[in-house]
Amino acid sequence: METLSDEVWDVVIAGTRIPQSLLALSLSRSGKKVLHIDSHPYYGGSDAGLSLQDAEAWAQDLDKSSSTVFKAASIVHPSRSAEEPAVKLASSRSYTLCLNPQIIYARSDFLPKLVSSRIHTQLEFLAVGSWWVHRNGSLQKIPSTREDVFNDVSLSMKDKRGLMKFLRYVLQEDAESSLGGEEDSALSLQDALNTKFKVPESLHAPLLALALSPRDASSIRFDIALARIRRHMLSMGYFGPGFGAVTAKYGTTSEICQVSCRAGAVGGGVYLLGHELKTLDSVTGDSSNTDQSPDGLPLLEGTLSDGTRIKTRVVVGDLDELPHLQHGSPEGTPSTGTWRSINIVADPLKELFPQTSDNGPVPAAAMVLVDTNAHESAKSPIYLQIHSEDTGECPAGQCIIYASVTGGDGAAKDRLQSAVNTFLDTTSAKGSLLWSLSYLVLDSANDPTLPYPPLRKQSSQILLFPPAPQDISFPDGVLSTVRDAWATIMNASPEDGSFLQFDEGDIEAEQ
Repeated sequence: METLSDEVWDVVIAGTRIPQSLLALSLSRSGKKVLHIDSHPYYGGSDAGLSLQDAEAWAQDLDKSSSTVFKAASIVHPSRSAEEPAVKLASSRSYTLCLNPQIIYARSDFLPKLVSSRIHTQLEFLAVGSWWVHRNGSLQKIPSTREDVFNDVSLSMKDKRGLMKFLRYVLQEDAESSLGGEEDSALSLQDALNTKFKVPESLHAPLLALALSPRDASSIRFDIALARIRRHMLSMGYFGPGFGAVTAKYGTTSEICQVSCRAGAVGGGVYLLGHELKTLDSVTGDSSNTDQSPDGLPLLEGTLSDGTRIKTRVVVGDLDELPHLQHGSPEGTPSTGTWRSINIVADPLKELFPQTSDNGPVPAAAMVLVDTNAHESAKSPIYLQIHSEDTGECPAGQCIIYASVTGGDGAAKDRLQSAVNTFLDTTSAKGSLLWSLSYLVLDSANDPTLPYPPLRKQSSQILLFPPAPQDISFPDGVLSTVRDAWATIMNASPEDGSFLQFDEGDIEAEQ
């Protein structure tokens, strides 16, 4: 068998997070020679799902790494009083802890591509159920449909009329064409709810939660919030009664990364974990030798972290996997951040996962917006994405709380952990926190409420995926950047219908 150095690769893909994994999948039946590497010893990169032991090693090693995505990781093992039952963490492999857990809306463009690429047969999707607001020590279920509004006994008739007026506006047939109009773009969500729809202040937080907005209601533009709420409303009931989003079992996006990479390997791709592309140069040659691409461009030659020399026509990656390309990057120094925490809880919190309807499924994930005091109303909202044992991410009798808040300072971190503790103290899970990992995600000024950043073409042979905006829901813009990279490599039109479109026999099912 030829060594890596003897081969001339059509494409070297650096990194196995979602964009790179989907690109590998899209090229898996193209006949291209693909070498797919990752500097980490696991799949997924910043989208990875880690065992408990791997998560602790990741946190310990982060300060010594050159990561452009994460920093300031810390782990807390809460002390327990003598009166509390002795509940311990299970074995390390009992957990899959996701660095970037995301839900996928039913009306997302992403799900049809998973079907057309045939990898959906290797994935199991679970319902994301109720949306909640936690305020004043109690949980309030958010009505997600007009029927929910009618049946909500906690709402006065006046509040119902205001809310119904708003929901009719969200769902009107020409809503999409009206999005971005001058009137809507000039207002914040808060201003529109107050002046245009007369929706009471108490309902602003629930509507903000339906938008999954990282900004508070006074800071997000109404047209942007409207589009995100409309996405939620139109997805409700699409796959079944009472829910509008799904999550992939065994690790959300990390599982999709692994399945995509397996499909890439089945298609002939070569995979190397724990290998970084340390250097990259053009090979000097003329049109008569093998150091030239068919299109006349020089081959690229690189050195892996173990000293192996490789040659390729195209390199695709991101700045976290290709840090030597950082110089002159337009992304520059990250100006914002998102604090995240992963919390293992020794309680299943079953009250958060009611059956979606009489004939609906029992959801495996729930969303909670922690509504803080009035004097904090101008601060970024705090979200708790809670995954039950049914996700396969934790043992029976436990759950995982993924918490997040926009803000890169220590105050944001303190707010986040306080919100988790307050939430647990007012539910059945008081005193049940077993383990908590906090870390800062560097956003590089990419706001999930703005258009997804495009693929960056450093040259016709070096393509860089942008840093991912920190969004709780999977952004369809990822597909656009992957399609652009695929079209560049395949010399095809971005509108080519063969992108991630495989025949039924093209993907061999994993046994």
